[in-house]
Amino acid sequence: MQSQPDWPPVPGALRPSPFPHPLLNALHGLARVLLFPAYWALDQLLGCWAPMARPSCLKWLSAAARAGAAFLLLVLIGLPLALPGLLLWQLLQTCRRPFCYQPPPQYWAPPEPWRPPAEPARCFSFLSANLCLLPDGLARFSNLQHTQRRAEAVSALLLAGLQSSRYGTMGCSPPGPGAPCGVLIAAMPAGLDFVCLQEVFDLRAARRLVSRLAPSLGPVLYDVGTFGLQPGPHLKLLGSGLLLASRYPLLRAAFRSFPYARREDALASKGLLSAQAQVGILNGHRIVGFLHCTHLHAPSEDGPLRCKQLTLLLDWAEQFEAESRNSDEIVAFSVLLGDLNFDNCTLDNAQEQEHKLFSRFRDPCRLGTRREQPWALGTVLNTSRLHHSVACSPEMLRRALEQEEGRHRYLAGPPHGGRRTKPWRGRRLDYITYRGVPGGPLSPEVEQVTFSTALAGLTDHLAVGLRLRVSMPWESRHAGDSCEAGWKDRQGGKA
Repeated sequence: MQSQPDWPPVPGALRPSPFPHPLLNALHGLARVLLFPAYWALDQLLGCWAPMARPSCLKWLSAAARAGAAFLLLVLIGLPLALPGLLLWQLLQTCRRPFCYQPPPQYWAPPEPWRPPAEPARCFSFLSANLCLLPDGLARFSNLQHTQRRAEAVSALLLAGLQSSRYGTMGCSPPGPGAPCGVLIAAMPAGLDFVCLQEVFDLRAARRLVSRLAPSLGPVLYDVGTFGLQPGPHLKLLGSGLLLASRYPLLRAAFRSFPYARREDALASKGLLSAQAQVGILNGHRIVGFLHCTHLHAPSEDGPLRCKQLTLLLDWAEQFEAESRNSDEIVAFSVLLGDLNFDNCTLDNAQEQEHKLFSRFRDPCRLGTRREQPWALGTVLNTSRLHHSVACSPEMLRRALEQEEGRHRYLAGPPHGGRRTKPWRGRRLDYITYRGVPGGPLSPEVEQVTFSTALAGLTDHLAVGLRLRVSMPWESRHAGDSCEAGWKDRQGGKA
Protein backbone atom coordinates (compact mmCIF):
# COMPACT_ATOMS: atom_id res chain seq x y z
CA MET A 1 0.00 0.00 0.00
CA GLN A 2 1.41 3.38 -1.01
CA SER A 3 2.16 5.83 1.85
CA GLN A 4 0.42 9.21 1.75
CA PRO A 5 2.61 12.33 1.36
CA ASP A 6 2.98 14.53 4.45
CA TRP A 7 0.59 17.46 4.83
CA PRO A 8 1.73 20.14 5.07
CA PRO A 9 4.93 19.08 3.31
CA VAL A 10 8.32 20.17 4.62
CA PRO A 11 9.87 22.82 2.29
CA GLY A 12 13.31 21.22 2.42
CA ALA A 13 14.83 23.40 -0.30
CA LEU A 14 13.61 26.68 1.25
CA ARG A 15 15.48 28.09 4.24
CA PRO A 16 14.49 31.47 5.74
CA SER A 17 17.89 33.16 5.36
CA PRO A 18 19.23 33.96 1.88
CA PHE A 19 22.71 33.15 3.21
CA PRO A 20 24.15 29.69 3.94
CA HIS A 21 25.55 30.75 7.36
CA PRO A 22 24.10 32.97 10.16
CA LEU A 23 27.33 35.01 10.33
CA LEU A 24 26.96 36.07 6.69
CA ASN A 25 23.37 37.08 7.38
CA ALA A 26 24.49 39.19 10.36
CA LEU A 27 27.20 40.89 8.27
CA HIS A 28 24.64 41.65 5.56
CA GLY A 29 22.40 43.27 8.18
CA LEU A 30 25.38 45.37 9.37
CA ALA A 31 26.12 46.48 5.79
CA ARG A 32 22.53 47.65 5.35
CA VAL A 33 22.67 49.58 8.65
CA LEU A 34 25.81 51.38 7.44
CA LEU A 35 24.14 52.18 4.10
CA PHE A 36 20.84 53.40 5.53
CA PRO A 37 21.79 57.04 6.39
CA ALA A 38 23.05 57.65 2.83
CA TYR A 39 19.99 55.83 1.40
CA TRP A 40 17.62 57.96 3.48
CA ALA A 41 19.38 61.23 2.61
CA LEU A 42 19.41 60.45 -1.13
CA ASP A 43 15.74 59.48 -0.91
CA GLN A 44 14.93 62.88 0.62
CA LEU A 45 16.95 64.70 -2.03
CA LEU A 46 15.12 62.85 -4.82
CA GLY A 47 11.78 63.74 -3.24
CA CYS A 48 12.69 67.43 -3.42
CA TRP A 49 13.17 67.14 -7.20
CA ALA A 50 9.81 65.48 -7.78
CA PRO A 51 7.18 67.67 -9.47
CA MET A 52 4.60 69.20 -7.09
CA ALA A 53 0.88 68.86 -7.69
CA ARG A 54 0.12 72.41 -6.48
CA PRO A 55 3.41 74.35 -6.28
CA SER A 56 3.52 77.40 -4.01
CA CYS A 57 6.20 79.61 -2.49
CA LEU A 58 5.81 77.95 0.92
CA LYS A 59 6.16 74.49 -0.60
CA TRP A 60 9.28 75.52 -2.51
CA LEU A 61 10.87 76.90 0.67
CA SER A 62 9.99 73.73 2.57
CA ALA A 63 11.46 71.57 -0.18
CA ALA A 64 14.65 73.67 -0.24
CA ALA A 65 15.03 73.32 3.54
CA ARG A 66 14.58 69.56 3.34
CA ALA A 67 17.08 69.34 0.50
CA GLY A 68 19.67 71.31 2.47
CA ALA A 69 19.25 69.17 5.59
CA ALA A 70 19.41 65.95 3.54
CA PHE A 71 22.57 67.13 1.75
CA LEU A 72 24.30 67.93 5.04
CA LEU A 73 23.33 64.53 6.46
CA LEU A 74 24.62 62.83 3.32
CA VAL A 75 28.01 64.59 3.42
CA LEU A 76 28.62 64.50 7.18
CA ILE A 77 27.24 61.07 8.12
CA GLY A 78 25.95 59.15 5.10
CA LEU A 79 29.02 58.97 2.85
CA PRO A 80 31.60 58.09 5.54
CA LEU A 81 29.42 55.15 6.65
CA ALA A 82 28.31 54.19 3.16
CA LEU A 83 31.78 53.51 1.73
CA PRO A 84 32.69 50.57 4.02
CA GLY A 85 29.04 49.48 4.02
CA LEU A 86 28.92 49.36 0.22
CA LEU A 87 32.13 47.34 0.01
CA LEU A 88 30.89 44.80 2.57
CA TRP A 89 27.45 44.64 0.91
CA GLN A 90 28.99 44.01 -2.54
CA LEU A 91 31.25 41.21 -1.27
CA LEU A 92 28.31 39.43 0.37
CA GLN A 93 26.19 39.39 -2.82
CA THR A 94 28.34 36.60 -4.26
CA CYS A 95 26.97 34.10 -1.74
CA ARG A 96 23.40 35.44 -1.38
CA ARG A 97 20.41 33.45 -2.66
CA PRO A 98 18.27 35.87 -4.73
CA PHE A 99 15.26 35.91 -2.38
CA CYS A 100 14.22 35.73 1.28
CA TYR A 101 11.73 33.11 2.48
CA GLN A 102 9.41 33.85 5.39
CA PRO A 103 7.92 30.60 6.65
CA PRO A 104 4.50 30.76 8.31
CA PRO A 105 4.32 30.56 12.12
CA GLN A 106 4.04 27.14 13.76
CA TYR A 107 0.34 27.62 14.49
CA TRP A 108 -0.40 28.19 10.78
CA ALA A 109 -2.66 25.62 9.19
CA PRO A 110 -2.90 25.46 5.39
CA PRO A 111 -6.18 24.54 3.67
CA GLU A 112 -7.10 20.90 3.62
CA PRO A 113 -5.42 19.28 0.61
CA TRP A 114 -7.55 18.81 -2.45
CA ARG A 115 -8.29 15.10 -2.79
CA PRO A 116 -9.96 14.25 -6.09
CA PRO A 117 -12.06 12.40 -7.11
CA ALA A 118 -13.78 12.61 -3.69
CA GLU A 119 -13.73 16.40 -4.23
CA PRO A 120 -14.16 16.59 -8.02
CA ALA A 121 -13.07 20.25 -8.39
CA ARG A 122 -11.41 23.01 -6.46
CA CYS A 123 -11.12 26.72 -7.18
CA PHE A 124 -7.91 28.69 -6.71
CA SER A 125 -7.87 32.48 -6.51
CA PHE A 126 -4.90 34.54 -7.77
CA LEU A 127 -4.21 38.26 -7.36
CA SER A 128 -1.68 40.50 -9.12
CA ALA A 129 -1.10 44.13 -8.09
CA ASN A 130 1.54 46.76 -8.79
CA LEU A 131 1.88 48.71 -5.52
CA CYS A 132 4.47 51.39 -6.43
CA LEU A 133 6.14 50.87 -3.03
CA LEU A 134 9.31 52.59 -4.14
CA PRO A 135 11.57 54.61 -1.86
CA ASP A 136 9.49 57.67 -0.99
CA GLY A 137 11.50 60.09 -3.14
CA LEU A 138 11.05 57.94 -6.25
CA ALA A 139 7.36 57.26 -5.53
CA ARG A 140 6.71 61.02 -5.65
CA PHE A 141 7.51 60.98 -9.37
CA SER A 142 4.36 58.82 -9.75
CA ASN A 143 2.40 61.33 -7.64
CA LEU A 144 2.48 58.97 -4.64
CA GLN A 145 4.18 59.34 -1.27
CA HIS A 146 4.16 57.98 2.32
CA THR A 147 5.40 54.56 1.22
CA GLN A 148 5.36 53.05 4.72
CA ARG A 149 1.80 54.20 5.42
CA ARG A 150 0.63 52.88 2.07
CA ALA A 151 2.26 49.50 2.78
CA GLU A 152 0.35 49.28 6.07
CA ALA A 153 -2.94 50.19 4.37
CA VAL A 154 -2.37 47.66 1.55
CA SER A 155 -1.68 44.94 4.15
CA ALA A 156 -5.01 45.61 5.85
CA LEU A 157 -6.88 45.43 2.54
CA LEU A 158 -5.19 42.18 1.53
CA LEU A 159 -6.05 40.64 4.89
CA ALA A 160 -9.67 41.64 4.37
CA GLY A 161 -9.60 39.61 1.14
CA LEU A 162 -8.43 36.58 3.11
CA GLN A 163 -11.05 36.57 5.84
CA SER A 164 -13.67 34.64 3.92
CA SER A 165 -11.21 31.82 3.22
CA ARG A 166 -9.27 31.71 6.47
CA TYR A 167 -11.01 28.66 7.86
CA GLY A 168 -11.75 26.70 4.70
CA THR A 169 -11.41 26.47 0.98
CA MET A 170 -13.49 28.38 -1.52
CA GLY A 171 -16.22 26.35 -3.12
CA CYS A 172 -16.64 26.10 -6.86
CA SER A 173 -19.79 26.86 -8.73
CA PRO A 174 -20.85 24.40 -11.45
CA PRO A 175 -19.11 25.17 -14.76
CA GLY A 176 -21.28 27.37 -16.89
CA PRO A 177 -21.43 27.48 -20.68
CA GLY A 178 -19.77 30.21 -22.70
CA ALA A 179 -16.79 32.48 -22.16
CA PRO A 180 -15.46 33.49 -18.72
CA CYS A 181 -16.89 36.63 -17.20
CA GLY A 182 -15.11 39.68 -15.84
CA VAL A 183 -16.34 41.97 -13.08
CA LEU A 184 -15.28 45.34 -11.68
CA ILE A 185 -15.40 45.41 -7.88
CA ALA A 186 -14.52 47.90 -5.13
CA ALA A 187 -13.21 45.27 -2.67
CA MET A 188 -10.44 42.69 -2.81
CA PRO A 189 -11.49 39.39 -4.42
CA ALA A 190 -12.65 36.96 -1.75
CA GLY A 191 -10.70 33.85 -0.82
CA LEU A 192 -7.24 34.73 -2.10
CA ASP A 193 -4.85 31.77 -2.40
CA PHE A 194 -1.87 33.28 -4.22
CA VAL A 195 -0.82 36.95 -4.18
CA CYS A 196 1.85 38.34 -6.53
CA LEU A 197 2.88 41.96 -5.90
CA GLN A 198 5.13 44.14 -8.02
CA GLU A 199 7.17 47.27 -7.24
CA VAL A 200 7.70 46.36 -3.59
CA PHE A 201 11.16 47.89 -3.90
CA ASP A 202 11.39 49.48 -0.45
CA LEU A 203 12.64 46.83 2.00
CA ARG A 204 10.96 48.41 5.03
CA ALA A 205 7.63 48.37 3.19
CA ALA A 206 8.25 44.75 2.14
CA ARG A 207 8.85 43.73 5.75
CA ARG A 208 5.62 45.42 6.82
CA LEU A 209 3.72 43.41 4.24
CA VAL A 210 5.47 40.17 5.20
CA SER A 211 4.81 40.64 8.93
CA ARG A 212 1.09 40.95 8.23
CA LEU A 213 0.69 38.39 5.43
CA ALA A 214 2.76 35.45 6.69
CA PRO A 215 0.71 34.77 9.88
CA SER A 216 -2.64 35.07 8.08
CA LEU A 217 -1.91 33.79 4.58
CA GLY A 218 1.16 31.56 4.67
CA PRO A 219 4.71 31.43 3.28
CA VAL A 220 6.09 34.56 1.59
CA LEU A 221 8.97 35.14 -0.84
CA TYR A 222 10.33 38.71 -0.74
CA ASP A 223 13.46 40.89 -1.16
CA VAL A 224 13.82 39.19 -4.54
CA GLY A 225 16.68 40.03 -6.87
CA THR A 226 20.39 39.78 -7.65
CA PHE A 227 22.12 42.85 -6.23
CA GLY A 228 25.48 44.54 -6.65
CA LEU A 229 27.81 44.43 -9.62
CA GLN A 230 26.52 41.91 -12.15
CA PRO A 231 28.05 40.63 -15.44
CA GLY A 232 27.86 43.21 -18.19
CA PRO A 233 28.89 44.99 -16.02
CA HIS A 234 25.65 46.29 -14.48
CA LEU A 235 25.20 47.76 -11.01
CA LYS A 236 21.93 46.63 -9.42
CA LEU A 237 20.95 48.74 -6.41
CA LEU A 238 17.26 47.79 -6.39
CA GLY A 239 15.73 44.33 -6.38
CA SER A 240 13.02 43.02 -8.69
CA GLY A 241 10.23 44.46 -6.52
CA LEU A 242 8.45 41.08 -6.59
CA LEU A 243 6.70 39.55 -3.57
CA LEU A 244 4.81 36.25 -3.63
CA ALA A 245 2.55 35.03 -0.83
CA SER A 246 0.81 31.65 -0.85
CA ARG A 247 -1.96 30.05 1.17
CA TYR A 248 -0.63 26.62 0.18
CA PRO A 249 2.78 25.19 1.15
CA LEU A 250 5.68 26.15 -1.13
CA LEU A 251 8.05 23.37 -2.13
CA ARG A 252 10.66 25.13 -4.29
CA ALA A 253 11.47 28.56 -5.67
CA ALA A 254 13.97 30.18 -8.02
CA PHE A 255 14.69 33.63 -9.45
CA ARG A 256 16.40 34.54 -12.72
CA SER A 257 17.36 38.15 -13.52
CA PHE A 258 16.89 39.67 -16.98
CA PRO A 259 20.26 40.55 -18.57
CA TYR A 260 18.76 43.48 -20.50
CA ALA A 261 17.73 46.82 -18.95
CA ARG A 262 17.87 50.48 -19.91
CA ARG A 263 17.10 53.95 -18.55
CA GLU A 264 15.03 53.97 -15.33
CA ASP A 265 15.10 50.17 -15.14
CA ALA A 266 18.89 49.91 -15.37
CA LEU A 267 19.43 49.85 -11.59
CA ALA A 268 16.61 47.34 -10.88
CA SER A 269 17.03 43.56 -10.92
CA LYS A 270 13.83 42.66 -12.76
CA GLY A 271 13.34 39.04 -13.74
CA LEU A 272 11.21 35.93 -13.18
CA LEU A 273 10.33 34.51 -9.76
CA SER A 274 9.09 30.92 -10.05
CA ALA A 275 7.60 28.79 -7.28
CA GLN A 276 6.07 25.34 -6.90
CA ALA A 277 3.22 24.85 -4.41
CA GLN A 278 1.50 21.66 -3.30
CA VAL A 279 -2.28 21.97 -3.43
CA GLY A 280 -3.52 18.40 -3.04
CA ILE A 281 -3.04 14.63 -3.16
CA LEU A 282 -4.33 12.19 -5.80
CA ASN A 283 -3.90 8.44 -5.26
CA GLY A 284 -0.92 9.04 -2.98
CA HIS A 285 0.79 11.47 -5.36
CA ARG A 286 1.31 15.19 -4.89
CA ILE A 287 -0.84 17.63 -6.84
CA VAL A 288 1.25 20.74 -7.51
CA GLY A 289 0.80 24.14 -9.09
CA PHE A 290 3.42 26.43 -10.63
CA LEU A 291 3.52 30.21 -10.25
CA HIS A 292 5.68 32.50 -12.38
CA CYS A 293 5.73 36.16 -11.27
CA THR A 294 7.37 38.92 -13.27
CA HIS A 295 7.58 42.64 -14.01
CA LEU A 296 8.85 43.54 -17.48
CA HIS A 297 10.88 46.52 -18.70
CA ALA A 298 8.98 49.80 -18.24
CA PRO A 299 9.99 52.38 -20.92
CA SER A 300 7.18 52.29 -23.48
CA GLU A 301 9.43 52.66 -26.56
CA ASP A 302 11.50 49.54 -25.76
CA GLY A 303 9.23 46.90 -27.27
CA PRO A 304 12.07 44.76 -28.73
CA LEU A 305 13.70 44.55 -25.30
CA ARG A 306 10.41 43.44 -23.71
CA CYS A 307 10.08 40.76 -26.40
CA LYS A 308 13.53 39.43 -25.47
CA GLN A 309 12.45 39.30 -21.84
CA LEU A 310 9.26 37.43 -22.76
CA THR A 311 11.25 34.83 -24.68
CA LEU A 312 13.65 34.39 -21.79
CA LEU A 313 10.94 34.01 -19.16
CA LEU A 314 9.13 31.38 -21.23
CA ASP A 315 12.34 29.35 -21.41
CA TRP A 316 13.01 29.84 -17.69
CA ALA A 317 9.47 28.81 -16.77
CA GLU A 318 9.83 25.60 -18.81
CA GLN A 319 13.20 24.85 -17.18
CA PHE A 320 11.92 25.43 -13.66
CA GLU A 321 8.89 23.20 -14.17
CA ALA A 322 11.00 20.43 -15.71
CA GLU A 323 13.60 20.58 -12.93
CA SER A 324 11.09 20.87 -10.07
CA ARG A 325 8.52 18.23 -11.00
CA ASN A 326 9.02 14.63 -9.97
CA SER A 327 7.74 11.97 -12.34
CA ASP A 328 4.90 11.03 -9.97
CA GLU A 329 3.66 14.60 -9.35
CA ILE A 330 0.45 15.78 -11.03
CA VAL A 331 0.17 19.37 -12.23
CA ALA A 332 -3.04 21.29 -11.52
CA PHE A 333 -2.04 24.58 -13.16
CA SER A 334 0.81 26.80 -14.29
CA VAL A 335 0.10 30.52 -13.89
CA LEU A 336 2.18 33.42 -15.23
CA LEU A 337 1.23 36.78 -13.76
CA GLY A 338 2.50 40.30 -13.23
CA ASP A 339 2.94 43.71 -14.83
CA LEU A 340 4.05 43.10 -18.43
CA ASN A 341 4.15 46.84 -19.30
CA PHE A 342 2.39 46.50 -22.64
CA ASP A 343 -1.26 46.54 -23.65
CA ASN A 344 -3.40 44.79 -26.25
CA CYS A 345 -5.05 47.86 -27.70
CA THR A 346 -2.40 50.25 -29.11
CA LEU A 347 -0.14 49.88 -32.14
CA ASP A 348 2.86 51.01 -30.04
CA ASN A 349 2.96 47.51 -28.52
CA ALA A 350 2.40 45.55 -31.76
CA GLN A 351 5.53 43.39 -31.31
CA GLU A 352 4.66 42.27 -27.79
CA GLN A 353 1.03 41.62 -28.71
CA GLU A 354 2.06 38.96 -31.23
CA HIS A 355 4.60 37.20 -29.00
CA LYS A 356 4.46 33.42 -28.67
CA LEU A 357 3.66 33.88 -24.96
CA PHE A 358 -0.02 33.90 -25.95
CA SER A 359 0.25 30.52 -27.67
CA ARG A 360 1.83 28.97 -24.55
CA PHE A 361 -0.37 30.58 -21.88
CA ARG A 362 -4.04 31.55 -22.10
CA ASP A 363 -5.01 35.15 -21.41
CA PRO A 364 -8.72 35.10 -20.44
CA CYS A 365 -9.12 38.82 -21.24
CA ARG A 366 -7.81 38.48 -24.79
CA LEU A 367 -9.70 37.45 -27.94
CA GLY A 368 -6.75 38.03 -30.28
CA THR A 369 -4.21 40.65 -31.32
CA ARG A 370 -5.68 44.05 -30.34
CA ARG A 371 -9.02 42.34 -29.62
CA GLU A 372 -10.17 42.24 -26.01
CA GLN A 373 -13.14 40.74 -24.21
CA PRO A 374 -15.91 43.38 -23.97
CA TRP A 375 -15.57 43.33 -20.16
CA ALA A 376 -11.74 43.70 -20.09
CA LEU A 377 -10.54 46.92 -18.48
CA GLY A 378 -7.35 48.96 -18.40
CA THR A 379 -5.33 48.59 -15.21
CA VAL A 380 -3.09 51.66 -15.15
CA LEU A 381 -4.46 54.93 -13.76
CA ASN A 382 -3.90 58.53 -14.77
CA THR A 383 -1.23 59.62 -12.26
CA SER A 384 -2.18 63.30 -12.49
CA ARG A 385 -5.59 62.50 -10.97
CA LEU A 386 -4.55 60.04 -8.24
CA HIS A 387 -5.44 62.47 -5.45
CA HIS A 388 -8.85 63.50 -6.76
CA SER A 389 -11.63 62.51 -4.38
CA VAL A 390 -13.09 60.00 -6.86
CA ALA A 391 -9.71 58.34 -7.54
CA CYS A 392 -9.12 57.93 -3.78
CA SER A 393 -12.43 56.17 -3.08
CA PRO A 394 -12.74 52.50 -4.14
CA GLU A 395 -16.51 52.70 -4.57
CA MET A 396 -16.55 56.07 -6.35
CA LEU A 397 -13.74 54.98 -8.67
CA ARG A 398 -15.57 51.74 -9.45
CA ARG A 399 -18.70 53.66 -10.43
CA ALA A 400 -16.67 56.13 -12.52
CA LEU A 401 -14.90 53.36 -14.47
CA GLU A 402 -18.23 51.84 -15.43
CA GLN A 403 -18.84 54.92 -17.60
CA GLU A 404 -16.97 55.96 -20.76
CA GLU A 405 -16.41 59.47 -19.40
CA GLY A 406 -14.90 58.11 -16.18
CA ARG A 407 -12.55 55.81 -18.06
CA HIS A 408 -11.28 58.75 -20.14
CA ARG A 409 -10.78 60.78 -16.99
CA TYR A 410 -9.18 58.28 -14.58
CA LEU A 411 -7.46 55.64 -16.75
CA ALA A 412 -4.11 56.40 -18.39
CA GLY A 413 -4.16 57.15 -22.10
CA PRO A 414 -1.99 55.63 -24.86
CA PRO A 415 1.79 56.22 -24.67
CA HIS A 416 3.09 59.42 -26.30
CA GLY A 417 -0.46 60.83 -26.46
CA GLY A 418 -1.56 58.43 -29.19
CA ARG A 419 -5.10 57.93 -30.44
CA ARG A 420 -7.57 56.22 -28.08
CA THR A 421 -9.62 53.28 -29.32
CA LYS A 422 -13.42 53.55 -29.24
CA PRO A 423 -14.92 52.75 -26.85
CA TRP A 424 -11.95 53.54 -24.60
CA ARG A 425 -11.37 50.77 -22.02
CA GLY A 426 -7.87 51.83 -20.93
CA ARG A 427 -4.47 50.10 -21.16
CA ARG A 428 -4.34 46.65 -19.55
CA LEU A 429 -0.72 46.20 -18.43
CA ASP A 430 -1.37 43.68 -15.64
CA TYR A 431 -1.93 40.06 -16.70
CA ILE A 432 -2.82 36.72 -15.16
CA THR A 433 -2.37 33.92 -17.71
CA TYR A 434 -2.62 30.18 -17.19
CA ARG A 435 -2.23 26.74 -18.74
CA GLY A 436 -2.72 23.09 -17.83
CA VAL A 437 -0.89 19.96 -18.92
CA PRO A 438 -2.28 18.63 -22.24
CA GLY A 439 -3.55 15.10 -21.72
CA GLY A 440 -3.13 15.33 -17.95
CA PRO A 441 -5.74 14.12 -15.46
CA LEU A 442 -6.54 17.67 -14.28
CA SER A 443 -7.99 20.49 -16.32
CA PRO A 444 -8.05 24.23 -15.36
CA GLU A 445 -10.70 26.63 -16.63
CA VAL A 446 -11.55 30.24 -15.78
CA GLU A 447 -14.50 30.96 -13.53
CA GLN A 448 -14.06 34.71 -13.16
CA VAL A 449 -11.70 37.62 -13.79
CA THR A 450 -11.88 40.59 -11.43
CA PHE A 451 -10.66 44.16 -11.74
CA SER A 452 -10.50 45.73 -8.29
CA THR A 453 -10.43 49.40 -7.25
CA ALA A 454 -9.79 48.41 -3.59
CA LEU A 455 -6.32 50.02 -3.71
CA ALA A 456 -7.67 53.42 -4.86
CA GLY A 457 -5.44 56.21 -3.52
CA LEU A 458 -2.66 53.76 -2.61
CA THR A 459 -1.15 52.95 -6.01
CA ASP A 460 -1.42 53.84 -9.70
CA HIS A 461 -2.76 50.43 -10.84
CA LEU A 462 -5.93 48.43 -10.43
CA ALA A 463 -5.51 45.00 -8.87
CA VAL A 464 -6.37 42.02 -11.10
CA GLY A 465 -7.79 38.72 -9.88
CA LEU A 466 -8.35 35.33 -11.50
CA ARG A 467 -10.52 32.52 -10.14
CA LEU A 468 -9.40 29.24 -11.70
CA ARG A 469 -11.48 26.07 -11.43
CA VAL A 470 -9.42 22.87 -11.64
CA SER A 471 -11.27 19.59 -12.07
CA MET A 472 -10.90 16.01 -13.15
CA PRO A 473 -12.54 15.41 -16.51
CA TRP A 474 -15.44 12.97 -16.28
CA GLU A 475 -13.45 10.26 -18.05
CA SER A 476 -10.50 10.64 -15.65
CA ARG A 477 -12.76 10.39 -12.61
CA HIS A 478 -14.16 7.07 -13.78
CA ALA A 479 -10.93 5.66 -15.18
CA GLY A 480 -9.14 6.08 -11.81
CA ASP A 481 -5.62 4.69 -11.56
CA SER A 482 -5.48 3.50 -15.16
CA CYS A 483 -5.98 7.06 -16.44
CA GLU A 484 -3.26 8.40 -14.15
CA ALA A 485 -0.87 5.62 -15.15
CA GLY A 486 -1.55 6.27 -18.82
CA TRP A 487 -0.86 9.98 -18.38
CA LYS A 488 2.47 9.25 -16.68
CA ASP A 489 3.38 6.87 -19.50
CA ARG A 490 2.75 9.66 -22.01
CA GLN A 491 4.99 11.96 -19.96
CA GLY A 492 7.73 9.32 -20.28
CA GLY A 493 8.69 9.56 -16.62
CA LYS A 494 9.81 13.16 -17.16
CA ALA A 495 11.28 14.67 -13.99
